[in-house]
Amino acid sequence: MFGVLGLLVVVVGGFAVWFYAIRDPLKGEDFYKFHVEQKWAWQLTMTPEQEKALMAGLEAFDDDEGCYPMREEGVLRVYDPMMLISLFSLAEQFVAMGPAAMRDPARAVRELVTRAAQSEVDGVLHLSGQWLGDTDTVDGMDKYEFTDALMAATHAQGVDCEFAGGFADENRGFATMGVLARSPGHVRQLYDDAHALAGEPRELRNRLDVVLDVMEPENPEYVAAFERAEAEKSKYVNTVMFCFERVVEQYRAARPHLRYAEPSDVLSVVMGRMLEHHLPGCTWTRPPSPEQHSLALAVLRNR
Repeated sequence: MFGVLGLLVVVVGGFAVWFYAIRDPLKGEDFYKFHVEQKWAWQLTMTPEQEKALMAGLEAFDDDEGCYPMREEGVLRVYDPMMLISLFSLAEQFVAMGPAAMRDPARAVRELVTRAAQSEVDGVLHLSGQWLGDTDTVDGMDKYEFTDALMAATHAQGVDCEFAGGFADENRGFATMGVLARSPGHVRQLYDDAHALAGEPRELRNRLDVVLDVMEPENPEYVAAFERAEAEKSKYVNTVMFCFERVVEQYRAARPHLRYAEPSDVLSVVMGRMLEHHLPGCTWTRPPSPEQHSLALAVLRNR
């Protein structure tokens, strides 16, 4: 009996610490969508004043239409109309608008988003939530299976590169693929320094150990050091964005010619072709170097 009560006290106490000290309910999740340290590569293209103004404009747009900055990837996800916008491109355009954008950032951001919605230029990807078309499957795959196959196509075998992250949303129909040849030595040292602060992992012997491990707040010094390493790494990462709707179109056209190939292999061919020939449905967050472009093709084509 006392053992059960003790466990409840630990669980309740841990939840209270998480809710009041870590989650910070007075600010809430939405606050941290727009009010964070200026550290990611696209943020550093602006002065602190310009960055704060842009984020204020995005926050105002979020209140009306809905958006979410995927900071690490350098991508702005817009909910209505559904699209992705490169935050590098958005920041560059915002700065180019000059003092007018600083005086009225809400108007400036709305103008830039409207411009992006009118034309799918480099750094802009229009999306469709109905990317499966009139059916519920693609080649026998539901949206989850198709997403898994697509993400598998972005993981190369035998290509000398560093994993730079990737993300997929099967409901909004898009995926991102980070491209990085190799982090510089000083970035690898930042990661080593961060991991040295993490301490020894807890031994997980039973369910209570798992609960306690999940609820235990991470060492704030480790968290800060790891985030510094991630932010520094982002300076050397470029990201490709893919629209599922256009990938599906290419997949269905290619499938009869690759009848016996695995779906992920068909997707490797399709996505590589889209990237190589700059077909609609894929774009970069910033203009790629020749090395980055070649590496992305190699990643897609070497499964």
